[in-house]
Amino acid sequence: MNRWTWQQVHDLEYLTVPAWQERGAKAVFTARSGGCSNSPYNSLNLGLHVGDDAEKVLHNRRRLAEIFAAEPGDLVSCQQVHGNQVGIVTEAHRGRGAFSDQDSISAWDGMITAQPGLVLATFYADCIPLLFFDPIRQVVATAHSGWKGTYMRIAAQTVTVMTKNLGCSPADIQVWLGPGIGACCYRIQADLLDKVRDGFHDFSDIIYEDEQGCTWDLKATNAQILMEAGIPGDNIITCPLCTACDAGRFFSYRRDGGTTGRMGAAIALLK
Repeated sequence: MNRWTWQQVHDLEYLTVPAWQERGAKAVFTARSGGCSNSPYNSLNLGLHVGDDAEKVLHNRRRLAEIFAAEPGDLVSCQQVHGNQVGIVTEAHRGRGAFSDQDSISAWDGMITAQPGLVLATFYADCIPLLFFDPIRQVVATAHSGWKGTYMRIAAQTVTVMTKNLGCSPADIQVWLGPGIGACCYRIQADLLDKVRDGFHDFSDIIYEDEQGCTWDLKATNAQILMEAGIPGDNIITCPLCTACDAGRFFSYRRDGGTTGRMGAAIALLK
């Protein structure tokens, strides 16, 4: 049985993990429907940096906040520079990046908080969203893991910061790997293939070869990184949905040639 499920509020469709909400955290990954943006960003584009009309994006972000019974000013976002820097979000960060991409927390690709009511939001169009929840310590996190973040092990870095700074135990942390580009669609060239084989030489079933070349399974790689970091396999929830395959539900940078919207991955501790 899937531990993630689709839910819908009016015409806005999103994925969530119901068991987390029962223990104090709400996690959401939005589809592309239910917003007001026009093509090619139609319709629930949440990215302020992609060329869409800002007022439409802010309207869409208000709809995201409503899922959490929050206001747009409760959102916090980071710059997402395809690195592995992860930081702790406090009340002082409330609203950072909510209304302007220029105001987002610079240089970070991951955020962690123990503050109820702050909605940590990161944005996607093929990269892998990683959402973390420690129900014992009541800590949540989100990390943006494209190929660079995966290669630099941002998943393990998030676990390290949660453990060292907020007293979490890896054995208690649960992680949801949301929709992202799958091994079915993520073709890589020889130079990156060499880096992957060198960087993850002990990993299994992450590279697939066919007559057209090679594909890389980013989700499987992140799952094995997490297990190396001490997360029990049973605590890892992997959503197999591929953003590049499903144009009806998801934006995809690769499929759409770079001009497209962004889905949102958001998580908050419930008040």
